[in-house]
Amino acid sequence: MNDSNADFHKHIDELFDHMINQLDYQTDEPLEWVFGIESSDLALLEKVGERAPESYEWDVQEEVEHVDEEGNTTMGGPMLALRRCEALTPAQVKACVDEIDALAKQFGLELGDVTSYDPIDEDDFFDWMSLDEAHWRLRHYTDSGLETDSDLPWLFLLFAPSLEELNALTVALDTQSLGTIESYDEPDEEGQYAMCLFIEGKNNEAELTAMHDRINAIAEVNNAEIVGIQFLDQEDFNDVFGDEDDEAEEA
Repeated sequence: MNDSNADFHKHIDELFDHMINQLDYQTDEPLEWVFGIESSDLALLEKVGERAPESYEWDVQEEVEHVDEEGNTTMGGPMLALRRCEALTPAQVKACVDEIDALAKQFGLELGDVTSYDPIDEDDFFDWMSLDEAHWRLRHYTDSGLETDSDLPWLFLLFAPSLEELNALTVALDTQSLGTIESYDEPDEEGQYAMCLFIEGKNNEAELTAMHDRINAIAEVNNAEIVGIQFLDQEDFNDVFGDEDDEAEEA
């Protein structure tokens, strides 16, 4: 075993020790393991990915965000990310390290990074998010290969306490031409009236925050509030939550 692999093996032991003793990680819980190979040659990274064992999913990211121990962020890349979502033992993760590093060396490269994430539960994935949670989702998209400023639909869910205030909010937002509005004229169980605002957005945290603040200012004037964010267009929204066109008034 070379020195680099020995360092990764030590890192994996320390990582499992931290997860088990500090984060109450149960060893039968699956994690998304990501093994990264970096090179400025995108075509070469593609070739490596094509030669990867079938047990790995892979994608090539043109730019990768690195965060050091002090929380400082730098941009690097490109990187080939090889992924396995399983409950792996430390010995199995080390075997993955050796296997991927051997593959990389066939192309004059080497394994550069090993990370793990909690897999996203599908039910949680489609829950409405706060702004902070939406920021974390964007970072996950970026880590998974979506480039910064790539097109990404934004969906804001707003509540108004009465039909009159919902109608006033609809007019106020429609005047701003921010996107497509679907408002619902039947209250929910708590008496709130809902509106969905679909916007052609981007994978950009700062722009999402600016849009959130702009919509929230309009909502507050009309006694309404933003209650959640998702990254779905109208078609995907209807696929996930059910087609309610017969209940909605599209503005």
